[in-house]
Amino acid sequence: MRNVMKFSTLVAGLLASTALANAADLIEPPVVELIPEVRTVHTGGWYLRGDLGYSHAKIEDVTFGQFDPITPSYTVSKFSKANLDETWSLQGGIGYQVTDYFRVDATLARYNNLSFDGRSSSSGSFACGLLSADDATVDTCSVSDDTSVSATTLMANAYVDLGNYSGITPYVGAGIGGAHIKWKDVDNDVSCDAAGNCLNGAGEDYNTFHDTKHSGQDGWRFAWALHAGASYDLTRNMKLDAGYSYTRIEGGDMFNFESGNTLSGTQGEHGDIEIHTVRAGVRWMID
Repeated sequence: MRNVMKFSTLVAGLLASTALANAADLIEPPVVELIPEVRTVHTGGWYLRGDLGYSHAKIEDVTFGQFDPITPSYTVSKFSKANLDETWSLQGGIGYQVTDYFRVDATLARYNNLSFDGRSSSSGSFACGLLSADDATVDTCSVSDDTSVSATTLMANAYVDLGNYSGITPYVGAGIGGAHIKWKDVDNDVSCDAAGNCLNGAGEDYNTFHDTKHSGQDGWRFAWALHAGASYDLTRNMKLDAGYSYTRIEGGDMFNFESGNTLSGTQGEHGDIEIHTVRAGVRWMID
């Protein structure tokens, strides 16, 4: 009987252990949901920029007023030739990347000593007697004008970045601002270039007596620009930037009458100046 009770107790214990094990299998551990970390991507940031460019310029209508003390009258004539040469340019600025696709900056650019070559005669040559009373001979003269102009532009620009493709970001932009124009003195050189003795009625040589120098003008003008280019990611903070800029500067005063002339005031004026610039430089992200 005692053995039967021990066996029953053993069986009951085994059954209880099995039941507890089955119950443990039925109880699943709680599921913990992992919430992904949300990161805010900061697309904005300040940057500095610097560029070296090569510029070609074009100047529109150049006119000059001429006083005839004999008539007396004041007439305005147009230069028959007016060319500007090429020059190197430097540009620097500070900007802000507003989004991945939009940024703004302010730039200061310098275009130094654009050489000017012109003719202030209405044609290639003319009768020297138009300058002063001629003697009995027939002399033919021509006039050349040489000077140079420097321009400093201060512009506010906005750009649209057109996406990043393997580190390359093309963009377009536009700017508006002002330009400080400074003309050097204009050398007005008269040359007698045809048969004759090149002497006026007073016996003075046209080649030297009528040469004059006009004082150059300077001042601020309205300006605007268009830009296109692309940048390349050199590092996380450094971008190589290359592109083209078209800048247009409003026309204005160019030079005055020579000293001692009875009519004071601005003698020469010019139309708008166009500057085409191919440039390359870097942008450094500060943030």
